[in-house]
Amino acid sequence: MKLTLESCSMIYVGSLQKAIRKIINRDYPDSSEDEVYRLTEDELNKFVVNDQTFEYTAIKNKLGGYRWFFTCPKCNSRVSKLFLPPKDTGREYSYRCKECHKLKNQSAIMGQNKIYKKVTRPMKRMDEIARKLERGYLNSEKVQAMLDEYDELEKNLKSTPEYRLYTFKKRRGIKI
Repeated sequence: MKLTLESCSMIYVGSLQKAIRKIINRDYPDSSEDEVYRLTEDELNKFVVNDQTFEYTAIKNKLGGYRWFFTCPKCNSRVSKLFLPPKDTGREYSYRCKECHKLKNQSAIMGQNKIYKKVTRPMKRMDEIARKLERGYLNSEKVQAMLDEYDELEKNLKSTPEYRLYTFKKRRGIKI
């Protein structure tokens, strides 16, 4: 079995930086841009996962502030996400970039698979549409277009033999 991005744990520097920035803005509301940079860097350097510390770089945004990146511990490339493969996969059990772990998205690996094309991809799109509709904040034209797309996907999906086989196996607990 190939290891995919979806099967790995991931840390995203953007989420980490935003959480730190929120605390800095609360505790030091009148900080200058340089002070915020220094405070953010100090807090990021305290971040440890599985006894692993990380290095960071930042680039200045045109609108102000900084965009932070991890420096991959192995190849030293600037990345926003680091991945940790599951134990017992034969991969080094430490956070690295996706290139160092040789990871790919499941869709890239499964892209030529008939079940993926005819069943999984439409189901993922239907789930995405459902999430957008549940969130709300869409005008009535957009809602109608999404509902029409959902109905069309559902109709096409149910008419495929691959979907019938997929649901048959799923109901009986057979590996898909």
